[in-house]
Amino acid sequence: MKFIFVDAENVGLNAVAEVKASLSDKVYVFSKNTQIIELCERKLFQVFSSYPTGANQADFYIIGNLVGVLASLNDEQKKQCQFVLFSQDNSLIMAFKFQCHLHRVACAIPLSSKSQALVETKSELSVHQRILQQLQHPKSTEDVRKKLSMPKPDFTCALNELIKDKKIKRVPDNQKKWMKVG
Repeated sequence: MKFIFVDAENVGLNAVAEVKASLSDKVYVFSKNTQIIELCERKLFQVFSSYPTGANQADFYIIGNLVGVLASLNDEQKKQCQFVLFSQDNSLIMAFKFQCHLHRVACAIPLSSKSQALVETKSELSVHQRILQQLQHPKSTEDVRKKLSMPKPDFTCALNELIKDKKIKRVPDNQKKWMKVG
């Protein structure tokens, strides 16, 4: 089961619309925006909007709700759950990861932080760095190649170097997917 927290004040309406969740997943969206609230009602997402207006108020409310959910789970339940945060706010991401680590639960952050995105646009990443960035989570090499829009020979050469340097490995339970080591 996934607990998906969406910092809609940070990521906006389109990101909320793109959240994919199964019927058993819990999706918590934090926003005061009426369009986002209406979208969440249609998608059966739970909306939190009763926090005070002001800087970082939604962030504090997200962490408060995360801790509340974590406290309500026993150790066996925690092993079966994943906590996901949709936000690009670096401070919130750090606080969310910290709480997940503290409570020993799986955590995922699908979006890169705004500060990370700024660094990426300012400095040209090498082919190797771009591939490694894509392989933070298991993916097929063809999916990565297409996402990076790279010619097959260049991609294969870089991929082989990463394999040789033991920077990527196959996923044990799915030999078609690869991921970054460490």
